[in-house]
This record gives sequence, C-alpha cells and structure tokens, in this order.
Amino acid sequence: MKKNILFIACCIGLMLFASCKKDPVAPTITAIQGEGYVVENAQIYSGTEIQVGFTATGENLTKMEITLTKDGSTIASEAQDIEKQPTYAFSKSFTIDASIIGTITVTGIVTDAAGQTATKSFDIVCNEKPNAKFLGSYQGNVYFTGTMEASIAGMEPMHQDVTDQEMPITLTVTEGATMNEVICKINDQEETAVGTVEGDKLSIVLTDLPYTFDYDMNGFSISPTLIMNLNLTATLAEGQLTLEGTCNGDGEVNVLIYTGTMAIDGTISGSLTKTE
Repeated sequence: MKKNILFIACCIGLMLFASCKKDPVAPTITAIQGEGYVVENAQIYSGTEIQVGFTATGENLTKMEITLTKDGSTIASEAQDIEKQPTYAFSKSFTIDASIIGTITVTGIVTDAAGQTATKSFDIVCNEKPNAKFLGSYQGNVYFTGTMEASIAGMEPMHQDVTDQEMPITLTVTEGATMNEVICKINDQEETAVGTVEGDKLSIVLTDLPYTFDYDMNGFSISPTLIMNLNLTATLAEGQLTLEGTCNGDGEVNVLIYTGTMAIDGTISGSLTKTE
C-alpha cells in the first residue's frame, strides 16, 4: 500500500514539475533608429552607402541576418553568428548599386537556439542621383554671336560683328564628388570644371579654356587659340543637351607674316547630341 502511495506521489510530482516548465520565450527584433541609420521611408540615392542596424532580445540568440530586397530579389545580405546571447545588436553598411531605383525592403531576422525566429521589415526609397542623367559624352555645334576685335601689326585695328560663328564642341560629363555635381571637360582639354545640377539643368563655368577658334578674317582663314571663359546653362531633353550662355576670350593670331592679338565677346547657343 505504501509503495502505491509513493508511486502516485511521484507521478503527481512529475506532473507538477512538467506543468511548471516554461515554454521558450520567442525572440524580438527592432530596427536601430539612431543617427546615421536608414529608417522607414528614408529617401536615399543610388550608388551611395547606407547604414542598417537591428537589435534583438530573447533566450540564447544564435544568429542575426540583414537582407535587402527589391521586387522580391535579394540585392544584399549579411549574417552574424551569435554565441547564445540574451541581447544582440548587429549593423552593417551597404553600398546601393547605381542601377537600382525604386523601393528597397530592409529585413532583419533573429534566430534562437530553439529555432524560433523574429522578423522586422521596413521600406526605403532609392532615387536616381540628380547628376546621373547628365553623365556621358555629347557632340555637336554651338554658335557664337558677338564682336571680334583684332590688333595686328601692319594692319588697321579691326572690329567686326559676328553672327552664328560655328564652334564644334565635344562635352564629356563625369560624376562629381557630391550628389548634384558633375565634372565637365570640353574638347578633351585638361581644364575641367565642376558643374551643378538642378532638375534638368546643368550650370557650367569654364575659365582659362584653350579653344582653337576657326575664323575667316577678310579672306584670310585663321585659327587662333584663344583663352576662353564660358558661363553656360545646359538643358537636357531626350538625349539632346541644349547650351546657352556667355563667351569671351583672347589670344595671339598670325596672318601670313603678321602677328597680333584677337579678342571675342558675346553669346553662344546650340545643341549637342549624346553619343554614349
């Protein structure tokens, strides 16, 4: 009888012990909101670096992963193993490819030793850099309208009004140091200028630019190299870069056995076609 009572008591004790055993606590995860981290609906630019982070709590955390997806496809992912910690923070820098435009989903996942997981996702918006649309090379003609002054030994000083003097131009635009800057090079000259972009307009100021100016002066074909200053606004539409602005310059000129100086001052305008 005593054995039966002892057996029943043991069974009851085991049942009570089992009923008191806690289920594993599910982990939790939240996005880091600190300075420098991207958050929900953040507006970023393609080609730039972003910082993403998550913090998690739970019992015996074993792994955290950060994944960036666009339209259901993974574009970047990093994982970190954890040695059964109750809390953990994981952050990572990602550089967004310049070709990625649109909504990116950022997801953090934490896993514990029991195989339980927690997930946190939020969206950010990736925009095209303001300067990106201008990058490439353009070719075409612009036209100078203004005045020409020449002072050549043995000749009378000359003053002429010039209309639509053709000026062939190749403009190369490469990426600048900031979001709305570009580097502009005209006719492969070493002189470059920083251009600024606002919407579909590009502003360029080029100083001390050597430019060979072909000109017919009283029946003589001359090609003086003038040191030019250009202040231009370029508007982009459907692969055409329309230029307008002011132009002035001066330099030495040679006509047969005569030498002297030449100066121009006026405006230029015209369109260039994107070649690459």
